[in-house]
Amino acid sequence: MIKIEKDLKSIPDSLQLPEVEFFPNGVPQTSKTTHKRRLEIIKNESYIDENKYNSRYKKKDIKLALSNIYKTKCAFCEQKVEQYHVEHYRPKKTYYWIAFSWDNLLLACSTCNQNKGTNFDISGVMAMFEDHEDSIKTINTSSAGYDVIEMPRMVNPEINDPKGFIAFEKDGKITSDDERFSYTIERCKIDRDFLNDERRRLLDILERDIESALVDNATIQDQESEIRIIIKKFIRDSKDKNLQFLAFRDYAISHKWLNEIVKKKTG
Repeated sequence: MIKIEKDLKSIPDSLQLPEVEFFPNGVPQTSKTTHKRRLEIIKNESYIDENKYNSRYKKKDIKLALSNIYKTKCAFCEQKVEQYHVEHYRPKKTYYWIAFSWDNLLLACSTCNQNKGTNFDISGVMAMFEDHEDSIKTINTSSAGYDVIEMPRMVNPEINDPKGFIAFEKDGKITSDDERFSYTIERCKIDRDFLNDERRRLLDILERDIESALVDNATIQDQESEIRIIIKKFIRDSKDKNLQFLAFRDYAISHKWLNEIVKKKTG
């Protein structure tokens, strides 16, 4: 997990309220239809699991916006995926009124999405919807207020910065001493074998590159020069938001694993 920056003021047209103040050149039909479905769900006082409702939070502009924000990576495991899900941070079956709310939508891989399911334990008091004009006007940005009273155990990567709260082992395993991050890791199964293997593989590749530098270069000076290039690339990649597992890469650097690998390989 890494901290995700989402502009809550830049709401996709499909989710925006159909008001002239947001659309001075005319309200698009997609905004009108989504809001109509939103009000129908609110009137029903529970989510309606039918395609005409499910399709509203999967509109093209929403998926494109989330894909750009998350760089097509899962909010929880950081795996880069071609087929991703628009995930509700607060489950839509419970929090029906924010099923189409911008601050409640994340991007997740199918495995994390399935594992998370409707898991959403809280330490405080559950938020309830009050059907009045102000609640509708703030429907796309109401989660921050809910967080205060609910104190959710599930981490929201758009709100909570994982740095300093999660730890890795060299075999790729992820852990946390923090109750909320531990809960999220467990519920989303972020410590699953496939992900651990993929994270560990980053260090395996680094080791192989260093070994090649030692074999392919005859002099110590040339070996050291190429190893420096390899290390610089690893560090540079750790800042590339388009790449997978940035949290693991950053942890490896900050805990001097790269130095340990170089020392082990060069004697």
